[in-house]
Amino acid sequence: MPAPELPSPRGHAARGAAGRVAAALGVTQLLLAAATLGILLATSQVPEPDYEVRRELAPLDLVASLLYGPLGTLIVTRSRHAVGWAFLVIGGGYAATAAGIAWTILCVAEPGLPGAAVAAPILLTGWTTATLVSLLVLPFLLTPGAPTGWARRFAVAGGLVVGLASALRLLIQTPGAPTNPLSGGAGLADLAYDADSALIPIYFLLGLAGVGWLGHRLRTGDAEERRGLAWLLAALVVVALAYMTFEIGISLAGTWFVAGIVLLSIAEVMLLAAVFVLIRRQPSWRVDLAISRTLVGLLLTTTLVAAYVLAVWALSMIVPWGAESTGLVAVAALALAVLPLRDWLQGQVERLVFGSGADPSALLERVAHAIDAGDPDSPQLSGLVEALRSALRLARVEVSLHDELVAAAGRRAADDDARSLCLDLHPRGRTVGVLTVVPPRGERLDPRTVRLLRQISGLVAVAALLDEANRAVEEARARVIEVRHEERRLLRRELHDGLGPALSGTALALAAVPATSQLSPDDAALLRRLVGELSHRADDVRQMARVLLPPVLDEGRLTEALTLLADRYTMPRFSVSVEAPNADRLDGIHQIVVYQVAAEAIRNAARHAGARHCRVHLTLPVHGGLRLEVSDDGRGIERSTPPGVGIMSMRERAAELGGTVEVRARQEKGTRVVMTLP
Repeated sequence: MPAPELPSPRGHAARGAAGRVAAALGVTQLLLAAATLGILLATSQVPEPDYEVRRELAPLDLVASLLYGPLGTLIVTRSRHAVGWAFLVIGGGYAATAAGIAWTILCVAEPGLPGAAVAAPILLTGWTTATLVSLLVLPFLLTPGAPTGWARRFAVAGGLVVGLASALRLLIQTPGAPTNPLSGGAGLADLAYDADSALIPIYFLLGLAGVGWLGHRLRTGDAEERRGLAWLLAALVVVALAYMTFEIGISLAGTWFVAGIVLLSIAEVMLLAAVFVLIRRQPSWRVDLAISRTLVGLLLTTTLVAAYVLAVWALSMIVPWGAESTGLVAVAALALAVLPLRDWLQGQVERLVFGSGADPSALLERVAHAIDAGDPDSPQLSGLVEALRSALRLARVEVSLHDELVAAAGRRAADDDARSLCLDLHPRGRTVGVLTVVPPRGERLDPRTVRLLRQISGLVAVAALLDEANRAVEEARARVIEVRHEERRLLRRELHDGLGPALSGTALALAAVPATSQLSPDDAALLRRLVGELSHRADDVRQMARVLLPPVLDEGRLTEALTLLADRYTMPRFSVSVEAPNADRLDGIHQIVVYQVAAEAIRNAARHAGARHCRVHLTLPVHGGLRLEVSDDGRGIERSTPPGVGIMSMRERAAELGGTVEVRARQEKGTRVVMTLP
C-alpha cells in the first residue's frame, strides 16, 4: 500500500502567503471604507461638483464593499478558493467607487488637494470592475473545487475582458470633469471610449455563456443546489438589465444612470445571497447563518432605495407634479409597503439560507413525509433523523435510547462531541434517550434552531420508542419463528429416525410371522394387508420428513431443495418446473418459508387440482423482499371455496415474516398461489 501523501511545507507556505495577502487586502478595504465614511460625513454640507457624482449612492457602495471584502478574505484564508479572490476584487471595486465619490466632493471643499482629476475615472472603473467580475467571472467559479474544463476557460476569458474593460474605463474622460491625466486629452480618451463600446457585445456573449453554464448545472444539480442556482440566475438577469441601464445612463445621464446603479446594488446583494447557498456545501465556507439578518437589512434598504428612485422617476414622467409632491407620494407608498416587504424578504432570505428549517410548517411537513414514506407499522426513525438533518442543515443528528445509538444521519467527525448539543428525550416526564445534533464546522446553533429542536424532540422521542417497540416485536417474532422451525427439525428427525424405522421394523416383523406360525388363509391375507399398509405408511412418514424440512436447507441451498422437491413430485402424468435464480441469497428463515409454501402448493396441485404441470417461480425484486408464484393448469379454485388447512398454513407461515399469500384462479386455466415477503 502506498504511503499517504502528506502536505508539503511548500503547500503550507503558499496557503499562509495567500491568507496573508487576502488579509492585507481585506484590512485595506476596511480602512478605505472607514476613511471614505469619515470624508462623506465631514463633507455632508459640501455641494457636489458640476459633473455627475451621485453622492447619495456612496453608502450603497460602502455596504457592498463591507460585505464582499471580509467574506472574500474569510474564504481565501480558509480554502484559497478562487471565489474568495473574486469577492475581494468585487469588494475592492465598490470601495474604490465610494472612495472616488468621497474624494471628488472633498476636492470641491478643498480645491488644492491632489487627485481630483483621477477620482472620476476611478469611480467609473470601480463600478465596472465589480459589476463585470460578478457577471463574467464569478458564475464560472462557483464549483465545489477549482474550476476545470469550459468553466475554467470562460473564467479566464472573463478575467481578461474585465482587465481590458477596467483599463479602458481608466482612460475615459467623464463629461464636465477635469481632464483625465491618464489619457491626457480627448484623443486617447475618445479612442478608449470607442474601444470600450466595442467590448459591450463581448460582455453580453460571455454573460450568455455564464447563463448557459448555470442552466446546465441547474438541470443536473440536486434540489438544494438548484435553489441557489435559481437565485443566482435571477441575480445575473438583474445584473445584465442593470448594466444595460447603467451604460445608457453614462450616455444620457439623469435618471437612467441612477436607476442603473440602484438596480446593480440590488443585483449584487441577490448575487451574494445566492453564492452563500452554493458555497455553503463546503465545510470550510460555512458562514451563511451568521449574516442572515445583514442580508435582510441590506436587501430591504436597497429595495426601498430602488423603489423610491423608480417611483419618483415614473411619477415624474406620468403626472405633472413637482419634484416635492412626487417625492411625498413615493414616500407614503413605500411607508405602507415597508412591513409587508420586510416580512417577505425575511422569509425569502431565511428560506434561501436555512432551507425548510426556517419555516416550522415546512419542517413538520418534511418530517411527516419521512414518517409516511415507510412501513405503516414503523415510524422509520432513520428517515425522520435524516429529514431533521437535511431540513435544519446540520452536520450530524443522532438518537440514542438507553445509552445505545439507534439512529444517525450525517458523517461523524473527530470533534463532534465538542460541537454537539444534547437534548433529553423524556416523553411523559421519563427520560428515555438523547437527541444529539452537531452544527456544521465553523458554525454554532442559532436560538431559533435550538427552539425548533426542543419543540420537535417530543415527536422524536415517540418515534424512537415506537421504533424500539417495533424492533422488539420483530425480534420476538423472529424468536417464535426460529422456535417453530426448531420444532419442525425435531419433528423431522423424530419422523425420519424414530417413527419411520419403527413402522418399517414392525412391518418386517409381521411379514416374518407366516414363516414361524400356522395361519388360516383369512388370517394370512389380513396379515399381508397389514404389512402392506405399514410399509406404505412408513414410506409416507419418510416422505413427510423430507418434505417437512429437507436437510439441504440447513446448509442454505434453497435452489437444490426446490429442485429435489420438483423431482419427487414429477411423474409421467404430472411435472414440476422450478425457476429460482439467486434463491440461495435468502437467509435461512426466508428459505424455509419459501420451501414450505412451495411444497404445500405443489402438493395441492398434484393431489387435488388434476393438473398436468406446475411451475414454481421465485424472484427477488431490486427494491427488496421476494415474490414466490406457484401456478398449475388444473381445475382451478372457486372464489366461494373456503380456505382449507393447506391454504391457511401457507398464509400463517407468510404472516410470520410480515408477508401475504394470495390464492386465485388463473384466467386461462388452473390456480395461481402468490406469496410476497418484505
